[in-house]
Amino acid sequence: MLNIKFTHLWRNMIVTLLIPAGCLTSAMVFAQNKSMEPVVVTATRTETPVSETTRSVSVITNEEIQQQAGYARNLSDVLAKTVPGLGPSTEALSTFGQTLRGRDYLVLIDGIPQSTALRSSSRDLNTIDVDAIERIEVVRGGTAAYGFGAAGGLVNIITKHASKKLREGFSKGGIRFSTERFDDAIMWETTHRISGTRENMDYLVSGTYGERGQFFDASGDRIPPDPIGVQGGIADTNNFNILGKLGFNFDNDRQRVQFTVNHFNIKQDTNFTFGLGDPANGIKTPAVRGKFNPFKPGTKNTLVGVDYINKNFFGSHVSVKGYYDDQIARFAKFPGFAQTEVRAEKFGSRVTINTPITVKNYEFSAIWGLDYLRDQVVQAGLDGPTVVPFMKQDALAGFFELELPVSKYGIVRGGVRQEAISVDISDVINRAGANISGEEVKYDNTLFNGSAVVFLTEFLELYGGYSQSFSLADIGRAIRDANISVVSAGQLASEAQKVHNYELGLRGRYGPVQASAVGFYSESNNGTTYTRDLSIVKLPERIWGVEGSLAYQVTEQVNVGGTVSWAEGEIDLDDDGSFDEDLPSTRISPVKLTGFLEYSPFEWWRNRMQAFYVADRTPNSTQFGGMPIDDYVLVDLTTSLAVGPGYFTVAVKNLLNENYFPLISQASQTPYGFATGPGRMVGVTYAFNW
Repeated sequence: MLNIKFTHLWRNMIVTLLIPAGCLTSAMVFAQNKSMEPVVVTATRTETPVSETTRSVSVITNEEIQQQAGYARNLSDVLAKTVPGLGPSTEALSTFGQTLRGRDYLVLIDGIPQSTALRSSSRDLNTIDVDAIERIEVVRGGTAAYGFGAAGGLVNIITKHASKKLREGFSKGGIRFSTERFDDAIMWETTHRISGTRENMDYLVSGTYGERGQFFDASGDRIPPDPIGVQGGIADTNNFNILGKLGFNFDNDRQRVQFTVNHFNIKQDTNFTFGLGDPANGIKTPAVRGKFNPFKPGTKNTLVGVDYINKNFFGSHVSVKGYYDDQIARFAKFPGFAQTEVRAEKFGSRVTINTPITVKNYEFSAIWGLDYLRDQVVQAGLDGPTVVPFMKQDALAGFFELELPVSKYGIVRGGVRQEAISVDISDVINRAGANISGEEVKYDNTLFNGSAVVFLTEFLELYGGYSQSFSLADIGRAIRDANISVVSAGQLASEAQKVHNYELGLRGRYGPVQASAVGFYSESNNGTTYTRDLSIVKLPERIWGVEGSLAYQVTEQVNVGGTVSWAEGEIDLDDDGSFDEDLPSTRISPVKLTGFLEYSPFEWWRNRMQAFYVADRTPNSTQFGGMPIDDYVLVDLTTSLAVGPGYFTVAVKNLLNENYFPLISQASQTPYGFATGPGRMVGVTYAFNW
């Protein structure tokens, strides 16, 4: 009892010290940017300094990624602790229930789509290793910039760049373990990279390999290897990632061609599965010995990209991308059902042209182009029938946008995007036994956007705007769950959704302080939720909220900051214009607060303590994910020392060994997915350049 009281005392003290920094306002973009220089982002399709963007944008730097990866090499963990508006991590391979501003988001790797909109696999953030990433750009709020999705926003993962030196190498090795059960919880990883630039050619080759053992909670109990049912777990996995790049500059660096290849593979091989818990009585889902899976679950992703840039093509800046992506997301087997995998194969192209225009000494820009995407998806049964049909999507979109400076006072942006989408769906007998005939379903949508930024002072900007987004919203799941009254895929054409997004924000920089705050509102006609028996529901809904964060460089040695995220949402269950219930917590995260304190007494010694807090939420909801949420707080600590040619780092995740249930477990409270989160984990790494 004394130990419990002592732990909670320290927990409350640390939260009291760290969290209030995140309640002030929002600029996590600058949290690690000691030089306080503007960061250039490309997630809006053209390079724009952050101070000139008309949207809410977060840029997660390489330093931040590596810092968070010291605690957990799961990208959903990294982003949950650094991006306002993004829900808490699921502590699993799947990101189901981790939304951005209450909606699904589009994930890209170097502009190549990873999301499988026709049949969501919820593996979007786990198709590349963290050591292959240079930075991550997040546009918070629906956007038509890349189209074909992005209802809640856009996550653009930028891969590593080649060194400017003739040759430079990097190596890292590390080990992790649970302080509660060392023997079965050992994990290790290693990364090696070499890159360089010789005259007009640059290259990069990077490889990562790692193995994970089991996870144990704060009580030392084994957590099921698939903690949220059969959606995908990271325990007992081995993974590898290979990244290769080759670039050529010519025509006095006016033109560039770059080739990119990345292959990621994570596979689970475990002797454990899940038993049944009793959420109503607080009994967690146990891990029990046994094997259900005829085939090993995991994710495999291969992408190929070719980029061409011409900085002056008849006065315009032209960027052309061609790409191919082959992704397989294999689920674990649930008793009584076939083991399945979602196979998604994409190829497409993007053309972006930035044309400067001058009319009577007034200079502005037109940004225009064309996108094409072919996406072929099926959820195949591996040891049983296929109940989600083969779907082939052809999507073509043209867009036009004007960027209009308003003297020295601001910038106005606005434009239109026209999308033409056809989906060819094959015949299928679905899970309910409905014999659904295939059909070609077509969509033709016009999307508008308008936004502006006003430079109130040299240090302060007001920004805001309106944007529409369109998504097919998992039409494959709708077909799989349709009842026997549905005889044709065309009957489900109305399941697509258009989202209207509004936001208004304020951001500023003054000396050592970087801060901003933003309010948002979105509404849609066919938002996606699920009934308690997991049947899909598409009904009108609305979401609103506030986000914020702060970074303050107190002295050269001390840096503090944090974020705050609050949102609420409602659904119209009767589709009669009245909103009857709250959206569940698998859509709307409770209040999320983060805070950090960094202290570097010497250049060769850096320390960071951070806290992550999820508040209570009790939604008025009869939907899946609508159960009450109890608050929890996680505290992490890292220390890094310069040793020899590199840095020796010790990172402790869940420092206070908090015994908690992650948000997704509490929200769903299923007997097979009511698992606790990991207890205290210690990671030790050494990294150096050569």
